[in-house]
Amino acid sequence: MYNEILNTLFTLFDISNQLEILYKEEFGDILIDYTYTEMHCIDCIGKIENPNVTKISKSLGLTKAAISKIIKKLTDKEAVEIYKNPENKKETYYKLTAIGKNVYEKHLKMHENWCEKDKLFFKGFKQTELKITYDILNKYTKLLQTRLEDIKEHLK
Repeated sequence: MYNEILNTLFTLFDISNQLEILYKEEFGDILIDYTYTEMHCIDCIGKIENPNVTKISKSLGLTKAAISKIIKKLTDKEAVEIYKNPENKKETYYKLTAIGKNVYEKHLKMHENWCEKDKLFFKGFKQTELKITYDILNKYTKLLQTRLEDIKEHLK
């Protein structure tokens, strides 16, 4: 049974990635130009107060170096602007441009649409079934997060 569960999870991840690509096409050509990580970086910049490398890194669970590379790509695409706070010229912050705001809004709508469709699916289950599923997925997520942290530590 373990192999069947793992195969189902791998299939789920694969289908999820494919859906992400199709949703990007459905919600506007502009989203096609952005990777999953770039869109989620834009999402962070749009949501958090005074976004900087440290805050975005913590939010996305990526290294500061990785965030810096993503920010460079996003500035090249004119989706993000870099600025300094006049009171603290040492610290670098980021804000969305008009292009970035457009990506942010379309990405948000894409997720809302996805969630609404998923809610309809989950309504067909009993609360006890949903609770068991949640518990298992939550434990598996924590396991994957631990593995991710272990790999990051190993790579340092």
